[in-house]
Amino acid sequence: MPSQVVVVDSGSTDGSLALSKKAGFTVLHTHAQEFNHGATRQWALQQAKIQAQETQLNLADFGVFLTQDAFLVHPNALAQLLQAFEQPQVAAAYGRQLPQANASWLESHARSFNYPEASKTVQLQDKESLGIKTCFLSNSFAAYRLLALEAQGGFPHHVPLGEDTYIAAKLLLSGHSVSYQANASVYHSHNHNWQQDFQRMFDTGVFHTQNPWLIQTFGTANREGVKLLRSQWKSLKKQQSLHPLIALAQMLATNACKLLGYRLGLNYRYLPNAAVLKCSLHPYFWQQQK
Repeated sequence: MPSQVVVVDSGSTDGSLALSKKAGFTVLHTHAQEFNHGATRQWALQQAKIQAQETQLNLADFGVFLTQDAFLVHPNALAQLLQAFEQPQVAAAYGRQLPQANASWLESHARSFNYPEASKTVQLQDKESLGIKTCFLSNSFAAYRLLALEAQGGFPHHVPLGEDTYIAAKLLLSGHSVSYQANASVYHSHNHNWQQDFQRMFDTGVFHTQNPWLIQTFGTANREGVKLLRSQWKSLKKQQSLHPLIALAQMLATNACKLLGYRLGLNYRYLPNAAVLKCSLHPYFWQQQK
């Protein structure tokens, strides 16, 4: 069982707030416009540490981060995730994400592409074969060795998304390893529309432009993009729920939106502020930076 559970609520109306309080969890409140992928997580972690000290609770060695839309496949998924830290060089670990029942074929494919059946542990030298995928990690279901996380200054405050990739890369550069635990799984997927796909990839382009050291160290996302397209094509040919032409149209349109969003994000500095706000999936981030 976790020694401490902290729930960050940004105005939920589904009854989860009452359930969290009834379970005895620590509930922190933030406004949606104040949410920041890195800063909010770091704030929650700091609040948990303060409460632990005030209640004389032993400070934990590891912290698990789980988003509200990720559901444990098995009750022991948290324990399975933490097994990664039996390897002393591992500073961060993430679990497998499986598509939810209503996931589209492209989203289901994305889950299998990014979260395969086999576990692995990567080190910095793996960048020669894995490229940018070396520092892949998802905070939707991830755990950290807290001393290692703190040594890197915690999660970054200045990124629109990708705080998990950012810290994974920093940990790798510091000589640590990152582990993927395929036996620790959650149901987590999104059926984004084309606008949301565009906006998310716009923010990814911004993230890469704001952190050029990532590309310089691990390489561009181009190779991974080509691999994804090839894998999607193979999956499309096995599609039975949709007419092949419809599936092909979805694949082409979705990837075109993503590519356009990413390219614009890479060049966001040349866009007017109003356009950046429209293109971003996280417009509040830009208001926080002022």
